[in-house]
Amino acid sequence: MLRGAASLVLAACWAATVSAKPGEDWQPAVAQTISATCAIRGLDLRTPLKVLPMDAFQGGYTPGIGSVTWEADHARIWREGWCALGVYCPPKPGSGGGGAADERESRFGRPAGLYDRERNVLFVRDHTSPDAVATIAHETVHALQAQHFPALGAVHLWRNRDLAAAANAAIEGDAHIVGWAFDPKRRTMLCSMDPRYATTSHAAWWRWQPDGLTALEAFPHVFGTEPALSEMLTHGPAGMDRLLREPPLATLAVLRPELSGTEIDFLRLPEGLAPPGCTAGLRNTAGVVGIWGLLRQHGDADASGETLPALLASWRGDRFLHVSCPDDDDELVWVSRWETPEAASAFAARYRGIAEALPAYGGVLGSAPEPIVAGRTVVVVTAGLRDSAATFAESETRVLSKFSGWIAADCFPDTSCEDAPDDAEEPTGNEFLCDAPHETPDQLRNWLDQTRHARAAAEQLNEEPTSVLEDAGKLAAFCAVNSARNADFLTACRAVYTGIRYVEQLQRDANYRLLPYCLAERDVRQWVRSTYHADEADAFAAEASFVNIHGVARAAAALAERGFDGLRDLAHSPPLSTAALLRPGTGDVAMVGLPHSALRGRGCEVAANTVRGAAAIWRLFMDDAVVPTADSPPDFVHDWHGDRLFHIRCRNDDGFGHGGWAWISRWRTHEAAATFAAHYRKLTPATLAESELPDVAPQVEGSTVWIVPASLAHVESTLKRGVDVREVVGLRAWVDSGCFPQEACN
Repeated sequence: MLRGAASLVLAACWAATVSAKPGEDWQPAVAQTISATCAIRGLDLRTPLKVLPMDAFQGGYTPGIGSVTWEADHARIWREGWCALGVYCPPKPGSGGGGAADERESRFGRPAGLYDRERNVLFVRDHTSPDAVATIAHETVHALQAQHFPALGAVHLWRNRDLAAAANAAIEGDAHIVGWAFDPKRRTMLCSMDPRYATTSHAAWWRWQPDGLTALEAFPHVFGTEPALSEMLTHGPAGMDRLLREPPLATLAVLRPELSGTEIDFLRLPEGLAPPGCTAGLRNTAGVVGIWGLLRQHGDADASGETLPALLASWRGDRFLHVSCPDDDDELVWVSRWETPEAASAFAARYRGIAEALPAYGGVLGSAPEPIVAGRTVVVVTAGLRDSAATFAESETRVLSKFSGWIAADCFPDTSCEDAPDDAEEPTGNEFLCDAPHETPDQLRNWLDQTRHARAAAEQLNEEPTSVLEDAGKLAAFCAVNSARNADFLTACRAVYTGIRYVEQLQRDANYRLLPYCLAERDVRQWVRSTYHADEADAFAAEASFVNIHGVARAAAALAERGFDGLRDLAHSPPLSTAALLRPGTGDVAMVGLPHSALRGRGCEVAANTVRGAAAIWRLFMDDAVVPTADSPPDFVHDWHGDRLFHIRCRNDDGFGHGGWAWISRWRTHEAAATFAAHYRKLTPATLAESELPDVAPQVEGSTVWIVPASLAHVESTLKRGVDVREVVGLRAWVDSGCFPQEACN
């Protein structure tokens, strides 16, 4: 029936980097990754693992089935069986209606890597791709599972698709957790998710492909990660080992963990009851996900949501048989068991609401199926099998509650857990074992520690952050009216209240609620940049990017440190400058006041003035390529202390006829001042003109830099004698000063 790969075969992965480059020997990098994976997982390869390029895999993806290679007749039997049940009917070849199928083909047609259990071969598409490390780690975990937990080899979708989806949730969850230990983006994603919503925050699962068959195909990858992560967090790799020895017996136990251990009815439908001229086709189990998909596919309102319908929690087992008959008048029998007779009757009523539409769906059935209730059993039959309904209702049953019990029962209703031997040619390839890694890998341990911290800290956040948003709004209003001559303060302030609002929104999103606890402030900046500014060639040079990146990072750090109280404190005491955002802990600012009275005595006036600030200086030098574009500013920028850029107009015989822009900046050290001056001299005339900056050589006097044009030479001494510089520490001190150099705060 099947040639090549089995249930452990597909895993498209995401990752960091691998050391091998195109043209270099890839084997050492692969060997290192395999050994690191063994060390992280705490298991050894008992048999050497072969690694081959994907081109050597003689299989592929079959739409609606998965990454397995079927003989053509069996693929037809599989598809027609699920179509008869009404869960999934693939478009017929050449029908022109294969958009969704085509999308799945492209989505799964070329996986990055897969593991063939029967031949113990790991296939990798590209050893040098950015995804290679996590791909190899993921598939190595599948090899470790195959060698240490051989009972998992009985998990085959062609026997019991529901059990396969459930058990594979543990199998794929284990592989994802370890593989993503090599991928910072993915481990951040899992750390950030609120575990209370882990199985209800996957709206894309249904929107991606709502029919039950492909939902079962995606199910292990979507719903397996959180249970595996929880097991790792609580018990470590040993807990994961225990889960693999007793994986879930049904998708019901994955979607409703409180029902784990519930007894499930496994049914063996009687043989020889097909009408004359007809042949038995696919036998399989729909399970709660298949039934959910069936009802949803055909318009049942209660199945349209993103959580399991309440009725399906009463499912206790099912088995169906498709009977292929001439002239496309096929038959169907489907026996399902429910917790109570009332639940069975409720399902039958729900099924009657969709039954009339099923013969037209795919054109397989010759008549509408009819549900017949017998106690807690529902027998769904088409007309040709109606007389055998009572016999089907009394099908041989085994009641099982554990995976190990199913194995002990020889995978009932099959006669054996064993498959026919695979007669495919044995491939030859590079073989690897688990050598001791050069260094003990700690990325999984560190990640788990961070996730534990995040989940523990987030439990303290139970209040509604309404007052936080009110404080952010008040801060925005204050900054708008008190930054008319301090653009630097406005930028820093805008970053803070924008960050507070954004972090508050994160708290409303189950997928990112814990992000502030999962990343340090610097890492949050990188996350915001890669998430929202990845397409910007010069993200850090744009003001909007600066506000988003540094504001969100500072607000996230405040939340992680003190919860919503931290956000309130940030709103009440925002940084006075962008320098304090660039380097947390920088609190004091040199506020520069100009000698307005003395200048008026010289027939001059200050027409405009503002503060450029550390971030603006950094952007200025990056825009003109004076310093390279980077994630963090040069050291001298961190030593910015204060500045004022101003325009002076002076009278002549015709009125205010001459003057110009001047710039004074204060630095924490003479070395920083000299470095700034040296960089300033490298700016092009075009950049200076566009920025309204004086095109003159800076003068360095101690830790102060003066840039005064020749047109203001006659008042330069007045400026230097009369400039008033006040050290201000914190917003409250600045407000108490009247928001110096303003006369008063508004």
